[in-house]
Amino acid sequence: MNKIEFVGLDQYLYKETLENGLTVYFVPYDNKNNYSMHYVAKYGSVDTSFVPIKEEKEIKVPDGIAHFLEHKMFETETGEDPFTFAAKSGTDCNAATYYRYTRYLFEGNKNFEENLDYLLTYVHTPYFTKENVEKEKGIIIEELLQYQDMVDCVLDDVTKEGIFCYDPMRVDIGGTVDSVKQITKEDLDITYQTFYQPSNMFLVITGHFDKEKAMEIIRNNKALNQAPTNYPIARKSYKEPSRVNQEEQEISFNTTTTKMTYSIKIDCRKEKKSQFYITNLYLSAMLSMLFGLSSRFRERMKKEKKYTAFHYYKDFSNGIIYITFEAETEEPEFLMNEIRKEITNMDLVEKEFKRVIKVWISSEVIMMDNINVTLDNIVYDVIEYGDVIPNKTQIYKSLEFDELVSTMKNIDFSNVAKVIVRPKNQDQ
Repeated sequence: MNKIEFVGLDQYLYKETLENGLTVYFVPYDNKNNYSMHYVAKYGSVDTSFVPIKEEKEIKVPDGIAHFLEHKMFETETGEDPFTFAAKSGTDCNAATYYRYTRYLFEGNKNFEENLDYLLTYVHTPYFTKENVEKEKGIIIEELLQYQDMVDCVLDDVTKEGIFCYDPMRVDIGGTVDSVKQITKEDLDITYQTFYQPSNMFLVITGHFDKEKAMEIIRNNKALNQAPTNYPIARKSYKEPSRVNQEEQEISFNTTTTKMTYSIKIDCRKEKKSQFYITNLYLSAMLSMLFGLSSRFRERMKKEKKYTAFHYYKDFSNGIIYITFEAETEEPEFLMNEIRKEITNMDLVEKEFKRVIKVWISSEVIMMDNINVTLDNIVYDVIEYGDVIPNKTQIYKSLEFDELVSTMKNIDFSNVAKVIVRPKNQDQ
């Protein structure tokens, strides 16, 4: 296996890509007694238009099928589901679907070898029948209906619809009630065969385990060895405009407080991958400086009692970065205008920039001691940047304040989508 140093963190990553295309990432810890293993498919809710393997024509499957497929992976022909198997040894098992990937996991402090073999086996032995597909629809539709009654879920959906014109990230990961009703066993078969190839997956294990024994289990797993693999995957690309889809939206909802989002859409598609990563870091630094917990903006807004809750998040899709500020406030228009002014005037201070870099470096050291955080960071790097970035502390140290200022000046922050959710008039 290729041994890679996490620079400055006194820890090593072991990486190997097998003949079937599966890439394995190991981070063994001598000072832990537990482990975490996540088997990840590079397939998420956005992958609804694609060319099936061994075919030439593009198809469109219903929205929400990735999430539906994840649910169905927990049904086996023997009748013993992974939860039951894990419970026998007191370990945990679970799964989750995201926009760009799906993960299956086991975590615990015993039965490592049995759980690893079982994880690989059940993920590569799906059991879909028309009957169990129809049964699952009712369960997932009930889940979706529950989300429709949650103001934060509705706000998130409306916000994404406001940001994106065509990108599938504008659609909820679970799909809609109508799209779930359309899913068939044949849809699941085609989707699974296309995306659950070992060459389109990777395995990450962190914690206390024997890496040589783990590799032996992986190489000898019958289901994994029999899985069709190394077929090229053709996913649909979307010509997403730089502009937002809807600049302003206002809805009423059965809630007691007013909520808002202010989202900025930034087109970075002309940048090289390496520069995109740096731009993303500079944006993170800017956000921390201007809107972090100890920022002047937060202190001022708190003092003036302009919100009862406030946070921001940043993500990206196909070279487009979006930043969303979300708040609970009775003065949404005022708060949105203050956010706009803070970004427009952008008073950046070098001393604060250096403090942010120090915090990042310290955080890398602290996070490396946590096997679950380390694993999550590896998954994030592989999905978003194509591979693990082992020298982050060096990169952080190389960042320059002047380049931060220059980068921010060259970014267009004018593409904004605003959403306000107000309480329904109870008299209506």
